[in-house]
Amino acid sequence: MSTQTHGGGAISRFFRLQPVTAWLITANVAVYAATAAQARSLLANNASPLFEATALYPPVVVVRDEWWRLLTSAFQHFGPMHLLLNMYMLWILGMGIERSIGHARFLALYLVSALGGSVAVMFFGQDALTAGASGAIFGLMGAYAIVAVSMRLDARGIGILLALNVVVSFLIPGISLAAHLGGLAVGALAAFALVVLPRGLPARAGRGTRETVSWLGYVVVAALVAAAGWYAADSMTLGFIVTG
Repeated sequence: MSTQTHGGGAISRFFRLQPVTAWLITANVAVYAATAAQARSLLANNASPLFEATALYPPVVVVRDEWWRLLTSAFQHFGPMHLLLNMYMLWILGMGIERSIGHARFLALYLVSALGGSVAVMFFGQDALTAGASGAIFGLMGAYAIVAVSMRLDARGIGILLALNVVVSFLIPGISLAAHLGGLAVGALAAFALVVLPRGLPARAGRGTRETVSWLGYVVVAALVAAAGWYAADSMTLGFIVTG
């Protein structure tokens, strides 16, 4: 078998076994490529009109009602290194989580974690231009830790990884600590609703009941995150009125 065939087979297998992870990575790379092409720069891709229209800047969200930025910003990155680091972490975590909890749950967990990171920025990073999948990545790490602990598995590895990433978030300037911790908290809470809560039901509860409880719990978490984002926007609007 040639190297090309083997490589193609590995990629095909990745898309077949972890399709959500694979397509999320593809989407992030495609968005970065589009911004780099618009900006005509691999390093200064944030000068792209697409980047400017989709990155998270809380005052713009509030004044123009551009709520999509809370999710679209999770697919934007500042330069190739930012992108590569996040996609490497997504690949590692996706390989360990997606097949364990299911494709739909994995996607739901990723998206609500990204939203949670953005909502935290609305509260604690209102003057910062924010982009990146880090909030979602931290959410996946929090989810992994919660599920591992609930199943009494060895969680020391993910615990050390989380601790290192949190320390880095504190020490390196320019990193959005709010997005990281917000994504972490929401990811852990969503994993509890989606995975841990239904597994704790009595043995007589059927599969349908577990599915219903799982997704109802997730909807509650997502609604709470959305309500928090709305409250943050209202608070910012009041601040604009007072200062104006």
